[in-house]
Formats: sequence, C-alpha cells, structure tokens
Amino acid sequence: MTRNESRRRLLIAGALSLTNIALVASLALAGLSAPANAQGQNQDIVEKPNRAVACPSGWRTPNGNTALCEPMGSTSPKIYSKKEKDSCADGYFEVNRVWCSTKK
Repeated sequence: MTRNESRRRLLIAGALSLTNIALVASLALAGLSAPANAQGQNQDIVEKPNRAVACPSGWRTPNGNTALCEPMGSTSPKIYSKKEKDSCADGYFEVNRVWCSTKK
C-alpha cells in the first residue's frame, strides 16, 4: 500500500469517527430535550418541592405527611413539580408556582 493510500484511509476513518461522535451527541441531546408532558403522573405519591406548598387539586397529603402528595383517585390530574422560574409543558397549567397539572 502506498503512502497516499494510507493517508486517504486515515482521513476517511477520521471523518467517519467524527460523524459517529456527532450522531451520538445529537441522540444524547435529543433525549434531554424530550417533551416534558411525559413527566406528569397520577399513579404514585409525589414528594413536594416545599412542605409549605399545598397539594394540587385532586391530590391530598397522605396520613398527615406534609412532605408528600398522593392522588385522590384514578381521575386525579397528572402533575409534576417544577422550579418557580420554569414554565410548564404544553397541556399543563401552573399551580401554586411549583406544580404543573393537567387541570387548571
């Protein structure tokens, strides 16, 4: 194999490696920016972001534990907690500045 052929193969291998890295990075970033509406749930107990905050409508404090909220039933709205500065995902409404709920 000549020196030029070796150089060409190395260049092609390097270009393919960079393309691979770019593809993996884009897939990782796509996973991070997935829609937030997949975050909401109404099945399990949720930890409050702050004990002083009330549970959203359709949710209650279980057994006097002010750090948690539990759904009142299967028709409870889906919720997730957020930071005060963040906005809610499409289809979710802000409740008490720290919750996003499917119910206003």
